Amino acid sequence: MAIDPKDLTKIPETAASSRIKYVRFLDADQVLEFFQGLFETSVSAKDSGKWEHLSQYLDEWENKAVNTLLLGRYAYETGPWAPLAKPLGRCRVAIVTTGGVYVDGDEPFDTKGDWSFRVLPANTPRDKFRIAHEKYDLTGVLEDINTVFPVDTLGELAADGIIGSLAETNYGFMGYIPKPEGLISDTAPEVARRLRADGVDAVLIPTT
Repeated sequence: MAIDPKDLTKIPETAASSRIKYVRFLDADQVLEFFQGLFETSVSAKDSGKWEHLSQYLDEWENKAVNTLLLGRYAYETGPWAPLAKPLGRCRVAIVTTGGVYVDGDEPFDTKGDWSFRVLPANTPRDKFRIAHEKYDLTGVLEDINTVFPVDTLGELAADGIIGSLAETNYGFMGYIPKPEGLISDTAPEVARRLRADGVDAVLIPTT
């Protein structure tokens, strides 16, 4: 029985596999080209001991697949964003992270899929932030929460006058949401209402 190249893109949902997950959006010929090249590059890397060539190969295809996705499936003539009504230096900015950040003592996210949100006060002691997520590499996040929740970075921007201020209350989601209906109907509108009520002018959404 012939193998459909697309079947080869059904990879495990692990942090390591996430690097090539967008390959499934390529056409069948491109997928076949990817796996043929992956095999050849792997053999060559093993023979030469230069495993960095394999990493470079994966980087190149990851970029190609992401560009195909963005330029094709998500290409729009107009954007949904609202223009700023005031200079950035006068804007109150909030963070809405999708990195699975929550505060110690709150209920962790369900890493199997969760469309709820958590409140993240900016004055929370940094050692009280926790992460509940299984779909990306947490190494850097565990060293520095600012990689997915840049609360200190925005605080510095506020101190330098680049933004007006950092909102006292920010929000966290767990970006793996296979069933987004609740996000669309309930939690995203609720967070938007809270941000508006708090006088937020702009939102930074760090992705994972």
